Amino acid sequence: MTVEIYSRPWRYSSLVVFQSTPPFLESSKTEVSRPKWWQWFLGAFIAVIVWQAAGAIAMLATASAFDVPWDALDTFPDVDPWIALFIVLITFLPLFIVVPLLYPLLLRLPWKRLITPHLLISFRRIWHGFFAMAAIIVPLSAIDLFLNEKDYTFTFDLRTFLPYILVCLVLLPIQTTSEEFLFRGWLLQWNDNGKFPKFLIVIINSSLFALPHMFNPEVKGEYPLAFLYYASAGAMLTLATLRDGTLELAIGAHFANNLLAGTLVSYQDAALPSAALFLTGELEWVWSTIISFAIIPVFLWLTRARPKVSNLD
Repeated sequence: MTVEIYSRPWRYSSLVVFQSTPPFLESSKTEVSRPKWWQWFLGAFIAVIVWQAAGAIAMLATASAFDVPWDALDTFPDVDPWIALFIVLITFLPLFIVVPLLYPLLLRLPWKRLITPHLLISFRRIWHGFFAMAAIIVPLSAIDLFLNEKDYTFTFDLRTFLPYILVCLVLLPIQTTSEEFLFRGWLLQWNDNGKFPKFLIVIINSSLFALPHMFNPEVKGEYPLAFLYYASAGAMLTLATLRDGTLELAIGAHFANNLLAGTLVSYQDAALPSAALFLTGELEWVWSTIISFAIIPVFLWLTRARPKVSNLD
C-alpha cells in the first residue's frame, strides 16, 4: 500500500515561474468553496483591530507587571533586554489567536487551511525554511564582520543572554508566525484567487508586508529604501509560499531571520530589543536592500526540495 506522507499536487523547480501554480485554496485534492470577497475583507479588518487593541492592552498590562513605566515603552531605557522583548512580543499573541479562529468562524474552512491545503502540516518543511534562512544569514554576517571588524562591538553577556534566548524560543515563533498568518496566510489567499497574475500578487503582498514596517524605529525617514528592503523580504516569502502552496517555508524562514537578528548581530534602534553577540551601527540601507534582493533566488534554490512519498507495505 502506498501512503502519501508529504505530497504536493504539482512538481516545481527552484526558480519556478508560477503560471501553472493553482490558487492556494484550490491546490488540494478536495473541493473547496471559495469564500466571498467581503468575508476576506471583514476578516482582515477584524484581525487588525483585534491585534492592535488587544495587543496594546497586553503590552500595557505586561509593562505594569514588570514595573516598566508606560512612557518608556518606545525605547525601553534601563530595561533588561529580555523584559523589553517580552513586552514587545506579547502584543502579537492576539493576532496569533484571532486569524486561525476566523477561518472556521468566518470563512467556514478548517483552520489548518491557513497553513496548508494538505492533510498534515509538514514541520520538516518549516525547519527546512529555518535552516535555509540561517544558512544565508550566518555566512553573510561572518563575512561582513571579517571585512568591517571595526564597525562591530562584542556585547555578549551570558546573564543577559540566557533569559533573552528563553523569551525568544517561547514568544518569537508566535510573533513571526502571526505575521505569516496575516500576510502570507489570510491576505495572500485572498489575493491568490486565480484572477490576478502571480507577479502582481507578489507585488501586492510584499507591499502590504512592508507598509507596517515603516513605523519601525530604525527607518528614521529612509522610507523608499526601507520600503524596498522589507518588500524584498516579503517577496521572497511570498514566492516560496506560492511555489509550495503552503505557509511552512515562510514560517520557518521568518523565525530564523528574527531569531538571528536578536541573538547574532543587531544594530542601533532595531525594532526588536536585542541581546546579540555583536552590535553594529545604524542599518546601512543601500547595501542591505541590494543584499535582500540578491538572496531571493538563493533562498528559493536552497528550498527547492521536491515532494517525498513514503511506501508502507
